[in-house]
Amino acid sequence: MPNCKALTKAGAPCRAQAGVNGLCYLHARPERARLLGQVGGRKNRQQLPEPPTGPFSATDLRNTLADAIRGVQAKTLTPRAASAIAQLCNSAKGLLMSAELEDRVARLEQELAEQQRAASDPHDAETNGNVAAGEEAAEQLVEEEPSTLPDAGQPVEGSEDGLEDCGDRIAEEEEN
Repeated sequence: MPNCKALTKAGAPCRAQAGVNGLCYLHARPERARLLGQVGGRKNRQQLPEPPTGPFSATDLRNTLADAIRGVQAKTLTPRAASAIAQLCNSAKGLLMSAELEDRVARLEQELAEQQRAASDPHDAETNGNVAAGEEAAEQLVEEEPSTLPDAGQPVEGSEDGLEDCGDRIAEEEEN
């Protein structure tokens, strides 16, 4: 069969097989060439997976990365798109860690403020606002027995200043 009589955009003769009227299919119907090109372009377009909505958790990020890996392996996702997803997940991970730290600091500051408020009113802090509990605590302090430990200000028996002469004692032990 003969080749098409038309010329390409570059000015060279078209090498496609000619039809009944001496032109190839695309030169005979130029409007169809544009539509076929659009259909092919839409078919080759990469579709990214639907992003999860709401705040991300570490599990969401892990699952997104796993989906990207599977997409590259199945050739439904380009490595370039998977790389972009991985970079976004790493950024989200850093933000997630910062957000968790901010939440923890806020909770600790709130607890500290509550403790300071409680400490400013010592009666309420010791008794938790309960008068009977405060009286019981005072009675327990009075009922406790004195300590059996010697008073730190009193000298130890057997010496004038509270310290025994270690040298004499060692000498006595060596003689025996």
